[in-house]
Amino acid sequence: MIKKISRSIRAKSTLVALVILCFSCIISLGLAAGYYMLFLSDGQELTPGTVIGLSLGAVTACAVIGFILLYFAAKFISDPLIRLSKGTKEIAKGNFEVIIHHKSSDELGTLAENFTLMAAELKTMEYLRKDFMSNVSHEFKTPIAAIQGFVEMLQDRNLSDEEFGQYTSVIIEETCRLNRLCSNMLKMSRLDNQVIYDKSASFALDEQIRKVILLLEEQWSKKNLDLDICLESVTYWGDPELLQQLWMNLIENAIKFSDEYGRITISAKEETSREIMVKIADEGMGISEENISRIFEKFYQADASHTQMGNGLGLAIAKRIVELCGGSIRCESKSGVGTTFTVTLPKYELNQ
Repeated sequence: MIKKISRSIRAKSTLVALVILCFSCIISLGLAAGYYMLFLSDGQELTPGTVIGLSLGAVTACAVIGFILLYFAAKFISDPLIRLSKGTKEIAKGNFEVIIHHKSSDELGTLAENFTLMAAELKTMEYLRKDFMSNVSHEFKTPIAAIQGFVEMLQDRNLSDEEFGQYTSVIIEETCRLNRLCSNMLKMSRLDNQVIYDKSASFALDEQIRKVILLLEEQWSKKNLDLDICLESVTYWGDPELLQQLWMNLIENAIKFSDEYGRITISAKEETSREIMVKIADEGMGISEENISRIFEKFYQADASHTQMGNGLGLAIAKRIVELCGGSIRCESKSGVGTTFTVTLPKYELNQ
């Protein structure tokens, strides 16, 4: 792109210079011819001094006219470059509100348009960075403050054994919360940067989901949930570790937002010869329409009261894993009715 623009500027500059030179010469020759005709009409003879004077006048006129035309031509070419230069300096200062206006549709116009788009993208990234830092600070601050408070309470020597047990339980719980947060942030960072070891293999997807359900048995048993499992025999070629993390996040999310004695439905089947579909549905609190579009954002929690344990990274990680697998994830929900997550994965053949 840069080489193309450079060639375009050189070509235009050369063309402009040639046009100015020709135009200046024509005007100068016209002036010289006019003076020559004027002398002849007056019956005067052209002396060598007169010829030299006319020649110098023509050269001077050519230089003046050429300079004026060249100035405006150079201004026309250099103005957008100067605006771009100023824009880059503003970007370097952290000002992402820069907009470069260039009306022409040539390469410079394209460059100006791309520059404006870049500034807008940088502005969005800066907003996300600040929002991310704010969310991270909040997520770390809450458990740390809780741990600090209960540690201070433990310094009271008049505590009963029951109070001591309660306080230490809270400290352990908040420490585990911090550990989960750090773990999820590392996973998210690894996935965002695609620093993923290629461990692709052929495995039974239905058996993997059953294994995840067993791993989470303590959680769904504690809430007396009824699990409706309908898993067809499905073989998948991919990264088993990533896929297990995906099912873990989605099923854990369904358990977390299900009411006691509720129902969770988990199904998997080959939708087509090239597509696998997995659905995980709960009958919990549901998600409002205004929140559905944001549930896959990092640190976003649809439960504004934060009564449910979590840090808002589980679904963001799930979405990223699905994207890396070349699939899609869709959420359908209604407040007070429940939520259904549908994951569609492309089925790769072993020889692919």
